[in-house]
Amino acid sequence: MIPTSAAEAEPVGRRRGRPPDPHARSRILTAAETLLDEAGYLNVTIDEVATRAGVSKKTVYRFWPHKPALISDLIVERSAVLPVPDTGDTRRELATLFGMIIEYLTAGHGRTMALLVAATHDDPATLTRLREQVVAPRRDIARNVLQRGIARGDLPADVDVDALLDLWHGLVAYRISGRPAALHRHTVDQLVDLALTGHVPRLPQT
Repeated sequence: MIPTSAAEAEPVGRRRGRPPDPHARSRILTAAETLLDEAGYLNVTIDEVATRAGVSKKTVYRFWPHKPALISDLIVERSAVLPVPDTGDTRRELATLFGMIIEYLTAGHGRTMALLVAATHDDPATLTRLREQVVAPRRDIARNVLQRGIARGDLPADVDVDALLDLWHGLVAYRISGRPAALHRHTVDQLVDLALTGHVPRLPQT
């Protein structure tokens, strides 16, 4: 039926239904963060996230196409990147750096990151976002610590910074996935000694 008056016509630009909830995205991220802490990445579902956030699944999918994209944004937006202060002491700065890396990764983020990378191998956009906004800033902090050590003469001028960073992260990632109990204070000491002296890691003195 054609409207017979201006009052019966729907105003131009008016949308049917309820207006978008401006806080929905934040609530969804908070719900996902809580579930991730409680159950781990593999047990987080979009259904449960929507229920916890008090929104529909459709609302969740309006922001993210799938779970890996949601958790990736959660890690990007809610993981603080803290610089290592310039103390003038390379050994101390390296110990601080390694302690921060191990604390971050053993808090659950390490396993989540590994699972995310596996889940996003066919999603280049999400994988690139993780690399650029989670991995790269932390590597930059580590690179700055090493470059300060080189400038002080505590590290060789020709040290391959990127190769050294790969060695460190590879060791920590392996222990998280296969030997989590082996990540402790002695690991920090081993990594510092490896960086400063190049010595093969040795067993702790008893």
